[in-house]
Amino acid sequence: MQGFIRLRFRERGSASRAVQGAWFMVLFAALLLPGSVPAIAQEPVRTEPVVVTATRIEEKVSEQASSVSVVTREEIEQKGAGFVGDVLQGLPGVDVQRKGTAGNMENIKIRGGKSTQTLVMIDGFPVNSPGTSEFDIGSLTTDLFEQVEVVRGPQSALYGSYASGGVVNFIPRKGMAGTRYGAGLSGGSFGTVTGNGFASAGGNWGGFHLAGSGYRSDGTLPNDGTELVSFLGTGDLKVGDRQRVHLLLLSTDANKRIPIDFGSRRDSNHLETRRGFLLGARWEAKLSDALAVSASAGGYDEFLHVNDPPDPTDSFPFPFEDVTKSRKTVASVQGRYAPGTISTTIVGAEFEKDRITDTFNPPSSTYSRSLYLQEELRPYEGFGISAGGRLDRNSIGGTEFNPKLAAYKQFQAVPVKIRGAVGRGFRPPTASEKFDPFIGNPALSPEVSVSYEAGADLSISKGRGAVSATWFFSDHQGLIQFVDSVPGPFGFGEMRNVDAISRGVEMNGSWQLTERIGFAGAYTYTATWDKTNRQRILGIPNQRGSLSVLMTPSSRLQGRVDWRVESDELDAPPNGGDKRRPGYARVDLHGRYLWATGSREAPQVTLTGKVQNVLNRSYEERKEYPAPGINFLLGAELSI
Repeated sequence: MQGFIRLRFRERGSASRAVQGAWFMVLFAALLLPGSVPAIAQEPVRTEPVVVTATRIEEKVSEQASSVSVVTREEIEQKGAGFVGDVLQGLPGVDVQRKGTAGNMENIKIRGGKSTQTLVMIDGFPVNSPGTSEFDIGSLTTDLFEQVEVVRGPQSALYGSYASGGVVNFIPRKGMAGTRYGAGLSGGSFGTVTGNGFASAGGNWGGFHLAGSGYRSDGTLPNDGTELVSFLGTGDLKVGDRQRVHLLLLSTDANKRIPIDFGSRRDSNHLETRRGFLLGARWEAKLSDALAVSASAGGYDEFLHVNDPPDPTDSFPFPFEDVTKSRKTVASVQGRYAPGTISTTIVGAEFEKDRITDTFNPPSSTYSRSLYLQEELRPYEGFGISAGGRLDRNSIGGTEFNPKLAAYKQFQAVPVKIRGAVGRGFRPPTASEKFDPFIGNPALSPEVSVSYEAGADLSISKGRGAVSATWFFSDHQGLIQFVDSVPGPFGFGEMRNVDAISRGVEMNGSWQLTERIGFAGAYTYTATWDKTNRQRILGIPNQRGSLSVLMTPSSRLQGRVDWRVESDELDAPPNGGDKRRPGYARVDLHGRYLWATGSREAPQVTLTGKVQNVLNRSYEERKEYPAPGINFLLGAELSI
């Protein structure tokens, strides 16, 4: 614990003076200018986003007791985000780090936890890998999605073992009334070319949305090229007045050359091919005004081929080739009973099967059978309680019960909402973590996390500004992570259970200065301590912050300037050596111009442009993986 107490509210190490001096500015901005600001338009009143992930029912963000962030389609477009990892940048408590250039591996960590504790869903269907318990979002492009919902803190009471740190749900675009078509093309630095297209239709019968995208880039290093192709389709069919069938199909195909890996600081011939296929269906029926039921089933298949022949730069020159195939199958039923406005009861059952095979291990399967109960109480306007629990019986982790309790109170005299939550989460080790021949550990036991949070949300100047702040604390018992200080099967480390804690403060807010200019900012302080190894948890920076200036000079032109800063962290470099990754700061620019306007049926052309890392800083998001220098991307989008 002494090592944890030594963590101070300052940046550690010798990161650049610009980064060190910036924290006071970030903190001040986060207090006055928090959050994720909607795209600025002429009218100040906007519809409040609706979120479904936090409670499994549609509710406004203001009616949530949990700490929730929603990024809408409008905000995605104004950010100029090409990949979903870019969308999550700047959200409080959320840490997304890329291994080098776009298209490389990206995982999501929340509040000082590991990426294995973040449940990732596509339209409510889980996609975490049965082998690593993570999901690599590096191949998901933003043009496929309408909204991103992030729920921070343990959500195992609703979603089971993968959600002990939080949940991120990517909501696909759906068909709207009428018929729409569109296409986009852009190009820029490093031989980057992107393209996308969509077709959408809707009516009284339902709707569909079909979208495809492609991306290729040479990268910044030798053997750093990326090629991505993805397709996503959604469909909704109304059956009478009270039933609906929803279908989802997602296909991704990624070919990535790997310039840096274990044993080679500059690999010349390492290639990875990753393909994913998600198919899901959901049936919903409203049996009466008070009672509704639903049933869903889905499966996510992933194929990964790693081919790394020996080359002169290898420290251990031997051929390595591995083929991993995994399948996640989920089926669930749920009932919702709401006899009035005060109480909503949700009860459900879920079955999940994970199966994985690879070159070095025999096939293995794990099962999980679950029952959950959630009660949403709204005794009167402005006050709510969420209470629930889930019983999971896992073939590896045994039987676990995970409860959660949360509440909020909205005050009318002062436009402020206070909220608090406490919850428990767990995660059993995967078959790969236990039996991997290189770093596996058969003695691994399930990890358990108990977390607390308390926060407040304040509206300023009749909605022109908003401020949010949340304190959190998590106690991780038996956290599963790689430890390089022990020999392991091959002498360079293995997976171990460690006891750790993480605590901190996250703040965000916004201020609409005029109809033309707005500001947004976010700041997260996270103090972590691995009590077993007496060091910070790997891969978690102490401090992260962002400040954005959003401009709308005219109804056709939008622009923004984003400044992002991050302190140093301890990491696990693939080739050993110093674990400290220095902090950095980065500035990006983005603009959109609507060239042709008219009615909904008239063609519209949008010209887009962005410049990233404007100051051409040399930095790394993950140790040993250099991030790109200054780069640009120019494009055009046609919508009919």
